[in-house]
Amino acid sequence: MQRRWNCPKNEPSRWVSQDWDRAWQSALRRIKGMPPPLVSDARIQEALTTMNDAFIQGNSNTFEVGLIALLDCCAELVNRGECQQWW
Repeated sequence: MQRRWNCPKNEPSRWVSQDWDRAWQSALRRIKGMPPPLVSDARIQEALTTMNDAFIQGNSNTFEVGLIALLDCCAELVNRGECQQWW
């Protein structure tokens, strides 16, 4: 028996200018003052590339994925004691 879920499709959200500004401000809080050794961290670079590409394409869902990855990566590095919190 096949089960069907009655869930709406995950439609891309339509961000307005203020939404993009708020999202970039969250990213910039992590980027500004980032310790130089972390700038070259592959996970951070991947998150930044994802956010940049998503911004160019206007894809807010993918931008959020990149932003969450950036925030998580920075928090993980601080929690492991690899650096001091800078944001």
